[in-house]
Amino acid sequence: MSNQKEHFLAEVLQYIKSKEAKEAVYKELNYHLKMSKLELVSKGTPENEAEERSIKQMGSPTELGTHFNRLYRPKFDWKLFGLFFIIILMGILPTLNGQEPYFDDSYLKQTIYIVLGIVVAISVMLLDYRKLKRFGWLYLVAAISILLALHFITDMPIKGAAFIEINGVPYLNILGFNFSGSSLFPLFLLFWASYLSKEKPKIIVIICVYLISVLLFFALPNFSEALIYSALVFSLFCSQQTTKKVSYKRIGASLGLIATVVCIFWFTVEDYQRIRLLGYLNPDDYPENEGYMYVLLKKIISEGGWFGNNENTIGALTHDMAFANITYYYGWVLSGFLFTLLVLLLYRLIVISTQIKDRFGKQLILGVCALLAAQFVYNIGMTFGIFPIISMSLPFISYGLISTVFNSFLIGIVLSVYRRKDLVINI
Repeated sequence: MSNQKEHFLAEVLQYIKSKEAKEAVYKELNYHLKMSKLELVSKGTPENEAEERSIKQMGSPTELGTHFNRLYRPKFDWKLFGLFFIIILMGILPTLNGQEPYFDDSYLKQTIYIVLGIVVAISVMLLDYRKLKRFGWLYLVAAISILLALHFITDMPIKGAAFIEINGVPYLNILGFNFSGSSLFPLFLLFWASYLSKEKPKIIVIICVYLISVLLFFALPNFSEALIYSALVFSLFCSQQTTKKVSYKRIGASLGLIATVVCIFWFTVEDYQRIRLLGYLNPDDYPENEGYMYVLLKKIISEGGWFGNNENTIGALTHDMAFANITYYYGWVLSGFLFTLLVLLLYRLIVISTQIKDRFGKQLILGVCALLAAQFVYNIGMTFGIFPIISMSLPFISYGLISTVFNSFLIGIVLSVYRRKDLVINI
């Protein structure tokens, strides 16, 4: 009779196109057949007859197969992809106004980076994110190992790569491309999403892992990377569903960790960074040095006008100040449109997270939202003088291969989770 059950399941599956959906449907139907059979057997029905009756109760295999094919077919979020596509295409705009010879080919390079970013997002979407969960601790070990290498091993030639320093910050140079601590965010995201999706993650483990890793970010030294990483951890830590009492404990632990991080920052920050902080607090008192960029940005934003200013040039602001570039050369209308798109992108990520039943998938989306939001908010905030100026790129807009591909990878992760949101079966 077992063959009869397998024959029935095979007949149902032939109407389902997606391979992943076939696996989910097979597990679900097999489970229900087993439970139905056990119930009948417990009532005194012979085993062979119980299995046969269980199969008949399922109904027509043709109708079942058609139903499940429609129910479990892969989903594609056109809203999220559309927002991502428009925003990443706008990354061309800052490169059109580079005045230095160094930026002569930046338009062509950024075009290639954008195309590559779109390909990465689509490719990652096709991967089954659920298979990544099992390697949680390996991601952490790999990320911590590379951070240690960036901190302790510099100017060390490796076949095809080398550890170098640029402005006091270590990078891993591979084939001419520089990878910093921010390149490890995907590994940290996968670890934290995996660990915090457990039933009862241990608070002591969370605190220890966070403090060790954030200290290594500070030691690079790179405050912007430590800030983004902290936003990731705190967002995932506080977003877990739990009781009020536990929530208060988590908020308290988070505030304690934030206070600890601030103390760490103040005692490990370089002298030039403290001076920059003074320039932020009183830019008009330091117009020729530490406060120069704050005064310049205020001027750039005010002179942009509604539709841009092409009478004067301000040089190439293509990376951290890409939003100021767009505001000056293309005006408040276009920069406002870009800002609206960025807000809608974050809003869409939050909406998608509410539709996901799988804990790991939900944590991944919330983590992506935190990583992008930290960059969006801080970059635009420092452009308007709200936050101190640090090295913080604007996702999808700032010039560069690594940042473009990294943020496109994050969008691909969300699309991958959304694509399989109906394949989560609790049995």
